[in-house]
Amino acid sequence: MKICFVQKQLFPYFGIMSLSDVLKQQGHETDVLISASEPDFTSKLRSLKPDLVCFSVMSTEHRWLKKMSPEIKQLMPQVPIVVGGIHATMYPMDVLKLDGVDYVCQGEGEVAFPSFIDRLERGEGSPKGVQGMGCYENGVPTLQGVARLPTNLDSFKEDRAIYYNRYSELRNLDQKIFMSSRGCPFDCAFCSNSFLKKIFKTAGRYIRRKSPRFFIEEIKQCLNSYGSSTFFFCDDLFVFSLKWLEEFCQLYKSEVNVPFICTGHAKTIKERHAKALAEAGCHTVSFGVETGNERLRRTVLNKNITNQDLLRCSAVLKNKGIELQTSNMFCLPDETIEDAVSTIDLNIRMGTNYMFTAIFLPFPGTRIAEYCIKKNLLKPDYSFDDLPESFVRGSVLLREDKEILANIHKVAHLCLIFPKLKPLFLFLAKNVRSKHLFFYIYLVNTFLRYNKERKLTYLKTIKYLWTYRKGY
Repeated sequence: MKICFVQKQLFPYFGIMSLSDVLKQQGHETDVLISASEPDFTSKLRSLKPDLVCFSVMSTEHRWLKKMSPEIKQLMPQVPIVVGGIHATMYPMDVLKLDGVDYVCQGEGEVAFPSFIDRLERGEGSPKGVQGMGCYENGVPTLQGVARLPTNLDSFKEDRAIYYNRYSELRNLDQKIFMSSRGCPFDCAFCSNSFLKKIFKTAGRYIRRKSPRFFIEEIKQCLNSYGSSTFFFCDDLFVFSLKWLEEFCQLYKSEVNVPFICTGHAKTIKERHAKALAEAGCHTVSFGVETGNERLRRTVLNKNITNQDLLRCSAVLKNKGIELQTSNMFCLPDETIEDAVSTIDLNIRMGTNYMFTAIFLPFPGTRIAEYCIKKNLLKPDYSFDDLPESFVRGSVLLREDKEILANIHKVAHLCLIFPKLKPLFLFLAKNVRSKHLFFYIYLVNTFLRYNKERKLTYLKTIKYLWTYRKGY
């Protein structure tokens, strides 16, 4: 069977790469098509003549899915359409109700999806009996629980060729992205993991990881086939098991020895973690600050980290020569302008090198969205149709000062790298009303951050941002 995955953004999705490898092992043919990179997406899809079209979507792309699924169904009425990915896992019924959608896959698909395709090949249109697959049967939406989680992540590889053979702009990027694990032990209210843990409660072990040797071989294969001047290990939490990390870092230093960035958590990073990372060539660790206000961080975001924890973690990493990239949110519920400024001030105290900033975006049905509705910060019927397509342009919250908070978000990194000019940047943020101006400031911010943070030349930084420009 010929299976074509489709997505909106120009980015290699780990789920698609893993599924592609599993399906190829079973003799199927796979391809991928990215809407953002195709001048005539639907015509190109039809020319590929797929037997099955599989959307992978994020929740911010719900409106795109709502538009594209009926268009594709009208163009190719005989081809079944399946929707998977994080959005389908968290909101399967909302997805299944959309015109053109025939099936939904709730959960990680490496176990459920091949079984479902076997049924289609046998001429059985119903996914009955395949846990994790849903459809309409006799006019009634039917879900069959959540797909079983694959326990052994060493049993399939990430098929990068599915992206790199078609999209040279991804193949030629000087920073390749990897993920060694699935799941996170923490329950931050703003993160999908807190939601997914409940969904996967009976589906198997949530936190899983590739063995160090298997992961090293994946990296080496990519390096030998496509090259890369730096890697980004973008796990939800890369630094947690000291035993795993020390074994991986030793292998990485001797067999790969390419600079890398990874993710961490202020409570999990200790001296030995930092030592192993530094010796293996880690130049930057990324972890969440979220806000400079400890109360907001603890009570609203359910992230039990103190400012002292953040300062300690920063000192441990800086002592080993590792730079800091932090994740920060603005326009939070209950956040004041003073709180937003305190987020910048805390990063300055920490010695942060790079501030990644986003505007808080609650997803419908989540605990934090319900909190915002109760505080009259969101309308009672808040839905996916209200979601913006970007985390950086503006806030969905109903508050009078949100433009100021969004402006502070856009000048934050400039305040960090030019602290003497911080009063000027904040004055502009508080007193100038021009979304276009501050968006261009944010682009400059992002260019300066990427150039240094990812150790890229100016030309390669421009190329990188141009490749991912539609995500902004």
